[in-house]
Amino acid sequence: MIETSIAISVNRKSDIEIIQQKIIEKSLQFPVYICEYENSYQINFTSDYEEWELDTAILNCFPDYEYTTDLERGRKEIRVQISRCQSELCTDGWGRPLESPLDETKYLIKKSVNKPANFNPKIKVLFEDKEQYYYVNVVDGINKATDEKGFLLLDNFKNKIEDNTAEILKDRLYKSQLEAFHSGYNKLSELVDGDFRLHLENKKKKIREIEKLPRKIIRDFIKACNSFDEVAISKNLDKELVYEKRLNWKTILQTDGIAEFKEYLNSSEQSLCSKNFKIRSSWTFNLPNINIGVKYFPISTDIEKQSFQKYGQINFTLENNMITCIIDES
Repeated sequence: MIETSIAISVNRKSDIEIIQQKIIEKSLQFPVYICEYENSYQINFTSDYEEWELDTAILNCFPDYEYTTDLERGRKEIRVQISRCQSELCTDGWGRPLESPLDETKYLIKKSVNKPANFNPKIKVLFEDKEQYYYVNVVDGINKATDEKGFLLLDNFKNKIEDNTAEILKDRLYKSQLEAFHSGYNKLSELVDGDFRLHLENKKKKIREIEKLPRKIIRDFIKACNSFDEVAISKNLDKELVYEKRLNWKTILQTDGIAEFKEYLNSSEQSLCSKNFKIRSSWTFNLPNINIGVKYFPISTDIEKQSFQKYGQINFTLENNMITCIIDES
């Protein structure tokens, strides 16, 4: 058997007599519990029927009110609250479990006053951290065939139009300004998507322009190291250059100043030159720091070791287009 638990909260104590009378008129064949609280009454009963007619009987007592299941934004006085719940253990007349046991709450609230919603025709769209503005321009319109009045959209979403210079969008006549605004908003997506693609392309161009010279400086430096051209190596080195050689993230050698660095290059310990570095595609820019991946074949008298390619990282710090720091993890 399907049993429905019904709970009615009466939040104005003065309403209890009215609602109690409507329950009595229903001639319910089961006990009805009424509990009194400081500011309200709670009515509870269980029926083998949902008793939907009771909702209508209560509503007819309050002509300025309506039921809703969604209280929306803000707070409204809930004069009466009606909840219905059926157990998941209930079965239908054939003994089968209910597919969707009832579980709902409705609220008796003051009827809403239908006021036309005002809106701002300017719409802000974020392109990453950049604010871009679009406009939904709505004007009065008329269907000349039927003399029906309404609203039209202007065929310009980039600017706020305050005169009659813009063309009317070949669309349709809208019944309200808000309807026209929502339609215009929906039409924005194609225009915005195109502008955003252009924004990304321009951003890439700017990044490429910013990275162009640092990439050349680093490529020239690696090329000079591969050919052990000391003059070319020194071309873009700052006189206060700091060079670190690291192994397993630990510094095993450091030079301070370009003179010490040149001494290192001409020593038997140097491991930066004549390695025939190939720069990998994994450039990481976090200016002034730039990290590159390199690969190379070790220089060794052991032919077997020469056949195993190695990978490493070199981090550069550039200031005023001069290399001020090199961290070599190759």
